[in-house]
Amino acid sequence: MYRMMIVDDEAHIVEGLYEFFSKDQSLELDILKAHSAKEALDWLQEFRIDLVLSDISMPQMNGLDLVKEIEANWPRCKVILLTGYTEFDYAQRAIRSPVIHDYLLKTEGMDRVKQTVKASLSRLTEELETSHQSVLFKEKMPKVLYDLQKTYLKRLLEPERGASRMMDAYFDALQLGFRADENVLVSLAMVEDWGKYVKEDRHLILYSIGKIAEELLGKRTVVKAAELNEDAIAILVQSTQTHAFGEKKRLLTYVHGTLESFQETCRSFLGLSVSVASLEHALPWAETAKGVNRLRKAILRGPAVGMEKWMVVSLVDIPAAIEEPDRKKAAVYVLDLLFQAILKPNRIEAEQHFQTLRGLYSSQGPTNSFDKMQILHALSNHLLFAIEMIHVELDHLDDGDLRLLTKFDSGTNWTSLLTFFRGWINRLLDYREQETGETTEVSRQLDLIHHYIHNHLEDNLSLAILAGKVGLNPSYLSRWYKKNAGEALSDYINRVRISKAKELLVSSEMRVSDISSKLGFTDPHYFFRFFKKIEKCTPTEFRERSSLDTNKFSP
Repeated sequence: MYRMMIVDDEAHIVEGLYEFFSKDQSLELDILKAHSAKEALDWLQEFRIDLVLSDISMPQMNGLDLVKEIEANWPRCKVILLTGYTEFDYAQRAIRSPVIHDYLLKTEGMDRVKQTVKASLSRLTEELETSHQSVLFKEKMPKVLYDLQKTYLKRLLEPERGASRMMDAYFDALQLGFRADENVLVSLAMVEDWGKYVKEDRHLILYSIGKIAEELLGKRTVVKAAELNEDAIAILVQSTQTHAFGEKKRLLTYVHGTLESFQETCRSFLGLSVSVASLEHALPWAETAKGVNRLRKAILRGPAVGMEKWMVVSLVDIPAAIEEPDRKKAAVYVLDLLFQAILKPNRIEAEQHFQTLRGLYSSQGPTNSFDKMQILHALSNHLLFAIEMIHVELDHLDDGDLRLLTKFDSGTNWTSLLTFFRGWINRLLDYREQETGETTEVSRQLDLIHHYIHNHLEDNLSLAILAGKVGLNPSYLSRWYKKNAGEALSDYINRVRISKAKELLVSSEMRVSDISSKLGFTDPHYFFRFFKKIEKCTPTEFRERSSLDTNKFSP
């Protein structure tokens, strides 16, 4: 699966292209939208981008300046520039950039755009296949040197051994290319299900997995794969431009995005699902063994064996000293983790996350009343959704419970509120654990995905973001969801958004444009067309019709 970003400062063009390509599931695209070059830069610094469809003329930063940033961040990416007649010569000059694949006049129509996108995707596939095949035919280093490198790196990653003052000398003697005084980014690739491969094949396959990682990452980094045991390799990466401005963030994004491609390559090239976990930050060499141990635990605690896991792992879940303005964000983040633990179910994880939530504030709770209300609202939404999903009998809810869940009073005692919610968390865990014998891992994973979607309708719900939230590779998640849910993930999201839109149109007096924003639509006109296409009427007509139907039964 490839990730395409559509960039234009005219919202109707972005939404039109997004709708057009989203409908064509044969292309298997994960599509991101950007309404300015700045927003596009934010995406470039967050996710791997394979293909960019961009306007050439935008305010503040034009398409050609954006191309330079694409080259710096994702050199394998292909760019298609959309131009007007007056920009034709300008676009021709741009074709000199190695990432530019083609340019199109905006008047050429959707079929021509689709044809060009398909050609760009084919070019990407050809280049990747050539690159992967070259791994096996490259001149190999002497076996003695390879064995020495492998032994030294494995020893370096053992807790009882670790770093030494002689590291630089070893790095030089073994031609590893690393620097002992610079931090290293550690990732772990693990094969949990070997499928057709017998035990005797595993060392050779792990060697191939390591070489694929080195090939994909080696163009811009110093990288080595170190075999840890018969099911896992550590991937160690340092930047070649350590002191360049913004390089730390760029390195993280590049490595995390490239490892996503690495998983897809292992699947197609070796016929194996490889799970990957990567640290959120680079570490001093002395802490690499601790990092590897944390990554291994994260994979083993993640989704079921056989699922293609992908996760970014922090060594510290929540910073010990967190600033007041950031505590609300941390609380909302921990709530997501808490209710994911309930749905798994994992009582130990749930308790850890609850204690983290409680530790964010004193017994008085947030000092800002608005923050307190927002946290309570988020907690209540999570709880009500979980009650519905787990099919808890609502007769357990008395009037006092209902008031606490639906009517928020900033003056209510914070400790009492947490005690109330903790009681319900334990009750939900009891119900979920009783279900475990009847509930499959598939349904639990679907519950996690649906839980996140229902609680983040106003946010970006791209495949990349959803996959990160549930710890799976985006391409794998897309295929897995369609197979197990019977519909595309985007279709489910659209159904939920339409359902919520209808609910808000009937039960509230919110303006249609505000409902549009609340459901994650950046362009109200696109929401209007989206709603009309599905419901055969406009949002306003739906509201008026519902009002008339209600009045018929009024006394």
